[in-house]
Amino acid sequence: MSVLVIAGPTHTPLDAAREISNRSTGRTGLLVAEALHRSGLTPRLWLGENITHPIPPYLPTDARFHTVHDLKKLIDHTPLDGFQAILLPAALSDYDFLGAAGPDQRPLSQQKWPGSLSRIDIQLRPAPRILPLLRTLAPKAKLVGWKWEASTSLKEAEQSARRQSEENKTEATVLNGPSYGPGYLFLPKDAPGIPCSDAEELGRVLAFFLTT
Repeated sequence: MSVLVIAGPTHTPLDAAREISNRSTGRTGLLVAEALHRSGLTPRLWLGENITHPIPPYLPTDARFHTVHDLKKLIDHTPLDGFQAILLPAALSDYDFLGAAGPDQRPLSQQKWPGSLSRIDIQLRPAPRILPLLRTLAPKAKLVGWKWEASTSLKEAEQSARRQSEENKTEATVLNGPSYGPGYLFLPKDAPGIPCSDAEELGRVLAFFLTT
C-alpha cells in the first residue's frame, strides 16, 4: 500500500526578510512514516522546508513545500490516484498575508520593511484549505487529518476533531495538542477513539487501520 505522508511546517511570507511559520519539526509525520514502513507499507514523503527532525535515508522524499500555496500546487499537479491513503500531520498555516501598514496607515511594500517603524499593522486572510482539496482530488483514498487544540476542554477538542472529519469526509482524525495532553487520540469515523502514547504507537495503529 502506497501512503502519502505530508509533514512539517508551512510559512507565510510577510516581506522579503520576514515570515510567519508554524512550530513544527516534522517529527510526528516522520515517526509515523517509519512505523508504516516497518509494518510493510510504502510511505512517500512531502515535507515542509526547514524540517529539523532527521529524515531516514530509506524513506523517499518526493517533494518539498514552503507555503500552503506551494503545497496546493503540488496537489493540483500530482496524480493522487496512486496513493491508497493520505495522511496530513503537517502544520498548515490557517492564515495568508493580505497587507501591512506603517504607523501612518500607509501601505508597506513587500520589500524589506524598515526596522525603525514604531508600529506595523498586519492584515491576514484565510489560507487555502488543504483537507477538502485532497478529498476532492483523491476520493477513493483513505484520508486522515490532524487536529491540534490548545484552548478548549478535552471534550470540546474531541468534538472539534470529529466535526473536522465530518466536514471534510475523512476516514479519521488524529487529535493532539495541550487540550488533549501527552500523546495522540486516534479518532476513526463513527468509532471510539484510540489513545496512543507516542508517535510510534500512533503509526502502528494507523498501519492497522489503513490495511483493514
